[in-house]
This record gives sequence, C-alpha cells and structure tokens, in this order.
Amino acid sequence: MATREGYPAGYLALLLHAHLPYVNNLEAYISLEEKWLCEAMTESYLPLILSWERLAREGINFKLTLSLSPTLISMLIDPRLLERYGRYLDNLKRLAAREVERTKYDPVFSPLANFYYERVSAIDRAFKETYQGNLLAPLKRLQEQGYLEIITTCATHGYLPLMLTRESWRVQVRVALDLFTDIFGRRPAGMWLPECGYTPGLENILQAEGIKYFIVAGHGLLNAVPGVATAVYVPVKLTGGVAVFGRDWETSHQVWSRTEGYPGDPLYREFYRDIGYDLDFSYLEPYLIGGIRGDTGLKYYRITGKTECKEPYDFQAARERAREHARDFLANRDRQLAYWAGIIPDKPVVVAPYDAELFGHWWFEGPVWLEEILRLAAGPDYQTGLTTLAAYLEQYPPRQEVALGLSSWGEGGYNRVWLNPANDWLYSHLHRAEKTMVNLAATCAQPTPLQERALNQAARELLLAQSSDWPFILTSQTTAAYARRRLEEHLGNFFKICRDYQDNKLEEGSLRRLEDKDNLFPRLDFRLYRPEGRGLSVNDPPGREGPVILMLSWEFPPHHVGGLGIHVRDLAGALAQMGVKVHVLTRVPGREALTTVQEGVYIHYLPTYQQPEVEIDFLSWVLQFNLALADYGRDLIVSLPGTPLLLHAHDWLVAWAARELQEACGVPLVATIHATEYGRNRGLHNRIQRTIHQIEAGLVARADRVICCSRYMEEEIRELFRPRARVMVIPNGVRPIEVVANARQGHNILFIGRLVIEKGVQVLLEALAGLRGHYPQARLIIAGAGPYAGELKALAARLGVAGQVDFTGFVSEAIRNQLLAQARVAVFPSLYEPFGIVALEAMAAGVPVIVSRTGGLAEVVEDGVTGLCFNPGDVEDLQRSLVTIFQDPERARELSRQARVRVERDYTWSAVARQTLSLYRELLRERSLDAS
Repeated sequence: MATREGYPAGYLALLLHAHLPYVNNLEAYISLEEKWLCEAMTESYLPLILSWERLAREGINFKLTLSLSPTLISMLIDPRLLERYGRYLDNLKRLAAREVERTKYDPVFSPLANFYYERVSAIDRAFKETYQGNLLAPLKRLQEQGYLEIITTCATHGYLPLMLTRESWRVQVRVALDLFTDIFGRRPAGMWLPECGYTPGLENILQAEGIKYFIVAGHGLLNAVPGVATAVYVPVKLTGGVAVFGRDWETSHQVWSRTEGYPGDPLYREFYRDIGYDLDFSYLEPYLIGGIRGDTGLKYYRITGKTECKEPYDFQAARERAREHARDFLANRDRQLAYWAGIIPDKPVVVAPYDAELFGHWWFEGPVWLEEILRLAAGPDYQTGLTTLAAYLEQYPPRQEVALGLSSWGEGGYNRVWLNPANDWLYSHLHRAEKTMVNLAATCAQPTPLQERALNQAARELLLAQSSDWPFILTSQTTAAYARRRLEEHLGNFFKICRDYQDNKLEEGSLRRLEDKDNLFPRLDFRLYRPEGRGLSVNDPPGREGPVILMLSWEFPPHHVGGLGIHVRDLAGALAQMGVKVHVLTRVPGREALTTVQEGVYIHYLPTYQQPEVEIDFLSWVLQFNLALADYGRDLIVSLPGTPLLLHAHDWLVAWAARELQEACGVPLVATIHATEYGRNRGLHNRIQRTIHQIEAGLVARADRVICCSRYMEEEIRELFRPRARVMVIPNGVRPIEVVANARQGHNILFIGRLVIEKGVQVLLEALAGLRGHYPQARLIIAGAGPYAGELKALAARLGVAGQVDFTGFVSEAIRNQLLAQARVAVFPSLYEPFGIVALEAMAAGVPVIVSRTGGLAEVVEDGVTGLCFNPGDVEDLQRSLVTIFQDPERARELSRQARVRVERDYTWSAVARQTLSLYRELLRERSLDAS
C-alpha cells in the first residue's frame, strides 16, 4: 500500500476465483471434459501468471487475492493430466502453424494468424520450460513476495446452503483446508464460499477452522441485522469474530453486464466465432479434440455489434481499448472511494470478485485490462490503492457485529440458479446420501483396512456429487446430459459402496478401479462425517467432555530457563479454557512434590529420584527425572479409566518417560520439538551432543504426531530424523502485553533471550560499536542469562562499548514488560532460531523489531511490513536497519502497529490451542478412542 500524501482515498481489493469441476481421464487420449481445463490454462491461467510475473519483475507493487478451488489444485498437480496438456499445446501449435501457412497471402488475416502462433508458442514455452509443468510454483513465489494472497474454497465447490447436514458443511471446509495446507504450507486467511452461498451457521464452521473472513453478495450484507450504514465498503463481523466482506455491485456491473460491461465493446474479440466452426471439417479434423467440431481458441473476428456480419479482429486496437477501459475503471473507483471516504471512519474498500476464467477465455483482452489496472493503481495517477483482503482486515478490523440471512450471487440472489425445476430432483438423492454417510461414519468404530478404504471412497463420491457445477449446468442447459451423467455416476458409486459395505460384499478390485478414477483428496478420512456428539470433532463446543492431556515438560513456571516453560504454561491454560482437562508433569522448584491447579490446569511438580546434593552428570540427572515422571504418570493414567487420553511430550528431556508411558499404557503420543541439538550447535561436535541427538531421533520416531513451530523447523526435522508420523506446523503464541510507552525515548536497544552463541548477540554488539559515532547516547540492554555471558561482556569491552551496554541477567515477565516500555527498538540477531517467541512478545507490546532473516524469525516478521529483517551475521545490514528505525519514527510506529495487529490475529494462544486440539482429536479418532 502506497504512503504518499493523501493517498489512498480507499482501497480496491480484486479477487479472482479459479475453479473447474474435477475430471480424471484414465485413457491416453485427451477427453472433451479435459478440454475445459486445457482452454482455461491456455487462455486464462498461464497468461495471468505471465502478466503478474512481468509486473513483479518491473517492481510494480500490485496486490491481488486469488482463490483456487481444491478440484482445480488437484488437477494442476496430476502428472497424467499435465502430460496430456503438453500434447494439447503441441496440437494447438501445429494448427496455429498451419494457419500461418494458410493465410500467408491474406493481408487481413495473416497478421492475426502470426499473432496466434507467437502467442501459443509463448504459452508452450512458459508451461514446458519456464514452469516445467508446475503452475503452482510461480503462484507460491508471488505469494511469498507479497503480491498475491491465495485462498481457497470448499472441497468440490459444493453449494453449502442446500446441503442437509452440518457434517457436510464441515467436511467440505476441512478437506479443502487440509489439501491447501499440504500444497501451500499454510492455512489460508479467507475462504470463498461457493457461488457466494451463505446461510446462517456457516460462520461457526469457518471460525472453528481458523478462517478469518469470507465474502457475500452485496445484498446479503445490505440486508444484515442491524443495518450496515457503511454498505459494502467495510467488513463486518459475525458472532465468533469471522469477518464478512460484501461484493461491490458497481464494479460487478462494469465488468459483468451483458449490455454495458466492458467485455461487450465492439472492438473486442468475438467469443462465438472460431475457426473450429468456420473452416472445412477435413482441414480441421486432425486438430479437433475427439474429432468433434469445437473451439480451437483461434478467432478472427471482433464483436462488431448486434449483427451476424462480423468485422476482422484488430488485436492492437483491442489492446488499446482495454487500457482505456482500465483508466475508466480506476477513475470510477476514485470517485466512488472519495464519496465513501467522507462517510466511513476507516478507509473504504471496494471488493471486486470475478471468475478467473473470465480473463482471457471469455474476455480475451481481460488479462491486458487487469495488468493495466494493477500497474496504474500502483502508480501516482489515481487515489485508489490496491490491497488484499487479509491485508485490509489487518489494518481495519471490523467494528460492527451483525447477523446475516441466506444469500448467494447469480440470478435472483437467493439459490434460484441452484434450486429450480431443472435441477430440484437431485437434492432428494444428495440428502439421502448425506444421511447415509453420516450414519455409516457414526456406527463404524473399528473398520478393517478394506472397509476403511471403501468408506473413504464413498466420501469422495459424495463430495464429487455435491459440486455446484452440476445444478448450474442443468439450469443453464449447456452440457446438461454430461452434468446428469456425472451426478448419476457419483451417486451410483456411492450407494453401491454403501450396499456392499453393509452386505459384507466389498470387492478389492472394483474398489481399486474407483480409487484410480476418482482419486483426489488422498488423506480424506470418512470419520470426518461423524455427527457432533458421537465422535471427536474440532467443532465440539467448550465444556463438552473431551480428551485428557498429559503434558510432560522439564521446565514450567516458576522454574523456566527459556521459552519452553512459558509455552507449556500458556498452551495448557488456553486448552483448559476450551474445556480440555490438562495435567502437566514437571520438576518441582524445591524438593517436595506438589500438585496444584492454576487457571484450570492440573500441575504436578515432581522431584527427581536423585537428590540435588549428590553429584551426577547432566544426562544421569535427566534419566532420574524421567524415571520419576514415568512412575507418577502411570499412577495418574490408572486413575483415569475409560477416558480418551493422550501424551504430549515437549522436547528430548522428557523422551524416556514418554516412551515408557506410551508402551506401558498404550496411549498415543504427540511430541513438540522446540529446537534440535544439531541446529543449536550447527552440528554435533561431542559425545553429549550426539547422545542428545539420538534421544531426539527416538522421540520423533515413536511419536504419532510431531509438532514444530515453523516451516523452517519442519524442514530441519524432516532432514534430520525422517519421521514416520505427520509433522504439523503450529506456531507459538503470546499473551497480550500492555505497556506504557511514554518512557520510549532516546535510543534504547533491547535484546531478550538466552545468552548462547546461536542467539547472535555478538553481532548486535559489533553493530552498536559501528554506530557509536552517530548515536553516542544509544544504549543496549541485554536481558537474559546463559553460558555465553562472559564472552559477550569481554567482547563489549574490546569493542569499547561496555559503558553503553547493560547486562541485566535473567528477568521476570514484569521486568521484561518494563524494559519493553522503555525500548525504542527490539533486536533479535539469531544465527539459529526455530521460532523466536521473544520477537512476538516485543511485537505484542508495540515495540518495533529487527530480526535476522533466519529460521522462524523470517516467518514471524514480514520485512518492511511488521518489522525489519537483515541477513544473519551481517553487521552492516543490521546497522542499516537500526538507522532506519532511529531516523524515521513514523515508519517505526507503522511497523509496530502492523506487527501488533498481526500478533493479535495469528499468534494468540487461543488460536494455537484450537489447532493443537484439532490435532489431538484427529489422532484420537485414528486410535478409535473417541467417546461413542
């Protein structure tokens, strides 16, 4: 978002929704259904990606939200389908070359034929050479660079308001989010409801899954209760906190209107005139999919007007008209936003969602128009800024809470497209299938491997039958026979599987054929359909009887060395607030065992069997402590008969006890790896380090789930230990930190953390020494203790900055907050950092942060948005960041404000606890320990 004076008046949030129904052809030839995807890739997806990458290379700071449906994602990662698309391009390129030859003496059409040949050749090179068949890679890269926000929609684009059960809602949402997370490595902030279809109650499902926002049709927001005075130009929130954006009708009308929208301009290319219909069949036959006349994408005429006589297409004139329309569009947005800026206390946002396939496929010039919009809005000539929906929500959280009624987009605005005499017959079958699936999931407690595969496939067939594409096609009567066949096929497969299951007549061969054909969502688990109250669900409300968690941790307040003890305390407390019974087993601060309850958490402080006055080495002490944990844990488990129970071990110091309890009591084990010995020391250099590494490997090997706090740690764990269990990234959280910042004067630099070499404090000392001539009054406060303290004090003396550095030693949370209140900037210069919770704490307190671009710190802090990043160990780079903070107080304030918003959105302990509880319950479902 730009920052020049008076800019912007408000924001434009463009959203492209990319979706196609799932097709999977097992034959070698390209099917007619696959042609939909081939056309969309050639005419829309690849041109758009190339356009966005061109803007990024030029340094144009554009912003765009992109929704990718799970069915489209599944097809874009299918190697067989992508290989066939390569052959589709080969065929199209041959046809384009033949057209160049056919028209070479025609002064009107020869330039067009050459234009198409060059265009198809560029698409072919991009797909095969630039992207090597992977279109998701450039999209991921654009998201990481901050240009795109990628979100998703329901699993098979099912129309939620017309589903019968909440279980179907939940599965459509959960399966989509699981696939998205597997592919993109993160959960999306928002979700596109298929066809903008909303009905009350959906927000509960979205909120439970961590979704921050969704979009409704404009009239859905205008009919909210109480009324929304700001129309659709700021988001509102529903009970539970999920935000709702409203679709803007003006931008919709300018683009979608058949009579007044831009795509109907006479200069633009005529969609319905294609050489696939115009030329001789014998000439075309070698290039037609299935040997049937159809669109080739080579179209030589422009719209011209309401006449059958069409003029030749002039692509240069059309391109210039698209740029004119882009300027007109932004001029209209300037006027629109200027009006609402005078009414709305926050800066207004115009939410403009479109089908991605509109751009390039239906509206050939659409990618040119969109690129010009993105280019101009990032420049100086318009008062309309660009934003993504998540970025806007960070800056302007919703102020008003409302209730919404049923709504959708499409004709009539209330389900009419998806429920009418042309398609109403299908819902009795779909609803019967829903009830059958829910019943089977509820009653099948211990399936055999074949039964489990069968019920998982039944769930796939039901999801595929629920696609909103089928009732839409039946309404529009475009390929109605195909839609009816797909519905009957998936429902027929579903009910046959169910009959065979109930009659004990499942056949592995026929099941395998279905699995090969309808093979999306490989991790789909039929147990997700278990009804609320009959199984463990992430949506169980607080207070419902749930699992008991035994957490094992070597440290816990009041005794804690680093951040692990605080993590266990706050996670356990947040889980307890959600109705989960948590027992923490940890070491006693003194000698006497003690059990207490704090914030709803049962804390069992245990002494080790070896008394402190007896000299033993560290590993022997750890073993003695683990023996005490294991003995106490067995007795505690015996006292909880019949209760779903789970072990959660934090780091290697409790690994032996975790193994003993797992084996003796048969309970599932979750392990959180907060850091690794290899990573801390950048290698294994002695016997103790190698022993610790082996203990870590054993813990990871035994765990049924492994949790780590960052994608960086996930990669490290996978590389070091090759775990058999699923590794889940769940970040750390922080408690709200309120400080009085009126003491934040001068140039106080704060570091908080353990004083070990990997924390990089030596780099900070060198940076301070380099700035001494420019900022002689700067002071560095180093809060923490550790074995490297003596080396750091000696280094400060050698560098001549000892008088500017205060070593406070270990500080309490209260003292930490006082130091945060006085800090001008907090610096965390780690060389190795799995996460960096201290950085989050500074961000939560409103202190600008500078962090090294390493490990989890690089994921927590977005450079230039929520803080500043520098290259690890680079003293000059750190100095530049410090000078930026000292010289530009306004920017420092904006960084800290954005950081605080980010922390309050993504790093609360309640959010961490929800994700952790979801993992617990998923694991317990697999172990069939759910309460029936």
